[in-house]
Amino acid sequence: MVKHYFLIFLFIIPIISFAQVVEEKIQIDTITETIQVIYRPQVSTTYYTKKIAVFANDTFQVAIEKAYNRIGQNGLYKVYYPNGRLKIKTVFANNSINGEWTYYDQNGIIITKGNYARGKKHGYWAYKSLKIYGKYKNGLKSWIWHRIDANKKKVKSTYKKGVLFRGKGFGDETISVSTVNSESKDTLDPKENKELLNKECEQAISFLKDNLVFKKALKVHFSKSKLKKVRELKKYFFRGQFQFVIAPLEMNLGINTFIRESENGKIVVAKIDSILKNNTELQTIFSKSKIAENNMLFKHSTKISSTMAVYFSKIRQNLLRIDVVRFKKEVIKSDFKNSYASSEKGQRFEVLLYFDDEGVLKGAEYGKPQ
Repeated sequence: MVKHYFLIFLFIIPIISFAQVVEEKIQIDTITETIQVIYRPQVSTTYYTKKIAVFANDTFQVAIEKAYNRIGQNGLYKVYYPNGRLKIKTVFANNSINGEWTYYDQNGIIITKGNYARGKKHGYWAYKSLKIYGKYKNGLKSWIWHRIDANKKKVKSTYKKGVLFRGKGFGDETISVSTVNSESKDTLDPKENKELLNKECEQAISFLKDNLVFKKALKVHFSKSKLKKVRELKKYFFRGQFQFVIAPLEMNLGINTFIRESENGKIVVAKIDSILKNNTELQTIFSKSKIAENNMLFKHSTKISSTMAVYFSKIRQNLLRIDVVRFKKEVIKSDFKNSYASSEKGQRFEVLLYFDDEGVLKGAEYGKPQ
């Protein structure tokens, strides 16, 4: 009996020892996610070969199911969560997604559903968690798209061949920004600015001043869509520009809010979503960063006496965290750190900006109501 078990043990050991761990890239809409898997021995029929992969850290749980024929990947394709629930379900034809594509959360609720034709989005798409709906044509947004806002009203945007033609869009378009006005009384000589304030911060400040989507999101956050509170916010705007003071600090602002929203399928900007999903050390990188003085930020305030204060983090992994904090009274320059520490979460509006590798601002996300 003992000899029998010993032989089984000797048979299993080589299988475990020589199983190769593979880093499999999973396409989730416009982003990719990497998981470590081990492929089981292939199962072949006359026409198809079925490949099944299990999670490298849990070999009892199936991670991926896919099928191939002599041409390439064809047939049903499924990806699973570690808890066993279905994550992605679609169909491949000749190595390209071709047909209905569905993305589920860990509770089995549909996050996103749409159609592909020869590997390109084509047809109706529903981003259910974001409440955004519309059609693609040959991979590009086409015609009228709708978003259901916080008041359950439809907000329309019109696209022609992927280009926003009418409306404000839904946050995934390239954001155009201008440089900070160097003639403001609170800025330094342009040459000095170039040496001491990086272009990412310049773009971020210009974005806060002028971007319409940001200003609308800010007003909704602080007013809760109540008319009286909306009127109270008017004092923070002059000729359409947001009036704020910038703390003379680079803070260790956390990123947990956005990581949680990414997990729940609520991040709109694909690049931001990809970074949040694929960097497990991101929260530590941001929260453990040392607080540093940066007086140049303070000198770029649009209104030093404003009770709306802006706090910057350092730029990490192409991301910049910003908190806009509404105080009851003006904060003196030496007290920004203590004032932030004593502020409540409801006083803060969280922003996350993404810059490409050239340092150009390309996307923004905002903390959403819980």
